[in-house]
Amino acid sequence: MTPRVQSEQLRDELPYRLRQQAILGEFGRFAMQSRDLSDILQRAAELCAQGLEAPYAKVLEYTSEGNRLEVRAGIGWAPGTIDHVALGADLESPAGYAYHTGQSVISNHLHDEARFRTPKLLAEHGVKRAINVLIERGNDVAQNYGVLEVDSPDPGQFDRTDADFLSVFAGLLGIAIERQQADAKLVRAMEYQALLTREMSHRVKNSLM
Repeated sequence: MTPRVQSEQLRDELPYRLRQQAILGEFGRFAMQSRDLSDILQRAAELCAQGLEAPYAKVLEYTSEGNRLEVRAGIGWAPGTIDHVALGADLESPAGYAYHTGQSVISNHLHDEARFRTPKLLAEHGVKRAINVLIERGNDVAQNYGVLEVDSPDPGQFDRTDADFLSVFAGLLGIAIERQQADAKLVRAMEYQALLTREMSHRVKNSLM
């Protein structure tokens, strides 16, 4: 490869990577301001698709019952997919492998992939390449949240730097999920405490009467 070709490729690559960095910052700000987990998951899917210039992306939540990954948010998929479609989370599934091993999975030729089967959802949408990363949760939580996945029906290549971008994004998303769930626990605890307080007050009034 000549120096001139390398220079042209670098000029093409630089805006792409800079846009990914900007997207990470945009999501971080959005996640800090939002208090709605569904909105956060949906925005994550939209921005990941933009960052990797792909028409499809989804957030998958792991459920141990049935060993499945359920679609909780996404972009590009047919109506009725979100909250209704689940993928197998076994090691023969790209998303399942990413979830159980914690390793990023890049599949640039799904139709020729010997390691994994192509999930039905991807086949129905003509997906040719996919990239999957684990969404972790901190604080020693026993079960991680799920998988962040971006898919494309177009020829091309996802590379290791794309996987690094998606992994950093999944890290931010995991923190946002953990915060939202902690906030929800706090709200439930406060509501329960208020209920106990009202009940105690009611009993005291009855005793005085």
